[in-house]
Amino acid sequence: MMGGVWHRDTISWLIVAAALPAAVAAVGTFGPLALGHMLLALAVIVFWQLVFLWSRAQPVSPIAIVTAIAVGVLAPGEFAPWQIVLAASFGTVIGEQVFGGWGRNIVNAAVAMLAFLYFAFPQTTIPGGGQLLALAVIPGALMLLVTGVLSWQVVLSAVVGTITVSLGLGENPMTVFASGSMVFGLVFLVGDPVASSATRAGRWIYGFLAGALLALLGWTDTGFDGPQAIIFACLVASLLAPLIDAGVIAATRRFWRPYNG
Repeated sequence: MMGGVWHRDTISWLIVAAALPAAVAAVGTFGPLALGHMLLALAVIVFWQLVFLWSRAQPVSPIAIVTAIAVGVLAPGEFAPWQIVLAASFGTVIGEQVFGGWGRNIVNAAVAMLAFLYFAFPQTTIPGGGQLLALAVIPGALMLLVTGVLSWQVVLSAVVGTITVSLGLGENPMTVFASGSMVFGLVFLVGDPVASSATRAGRWIYGFLAGALLALLGWTDTGFDGPQAIIFACLVASLLAPLIDAGVIAATRRFWRPYNG
């Protein structure tokens, strides 16, 4: 995917274009508060990108726009500006820049940012987006699927994992897919081409794990609401993605090793 026109910036701009309808829907749903969070987070992210650009000649990535949009979509609560600044700094520096920038990070920067925000300030109520936001995610998701940026294996297995665990718990899985926050998280965070599994079999396992964790955290009495459930499900799945890929590679070598007589 990185050969020819498919380089890092091209993929970044495709993801940005796919996320823009969701950004508009989030502002329409949550009002100026969501827009303010997006703009503040974007300013902080760009600042840290410029710091690292100066220190190690690393180019600024347009993926910062998607990270900022995720903050507006998944953290539209009454957070103080300093809280957004602190979380955006943590997510950008610790979640992305210390690994060498987008394309080398283990965890999506937005996931690290939002997990910090939820953990550090749990008293803030976080509303979830409704069907308008969910519908706004679909055009971008289709574009990413067609271009191959979003893995259909990850999406399908995440949906299957969510449905399986939801039904196992006696809950209606369609409630999950009617939530804009959940759908946005599944597409742009769980489906992040950098932080998700890279092997074909690993994508099935990773996606199913993320979907199963989403349903488990969302339906059981864990204290997580919708946006929190998708963030922590994605965080755990992303941290396990390298281990999943390593296991798939080891199993493939073991069972497909040439016979030496």
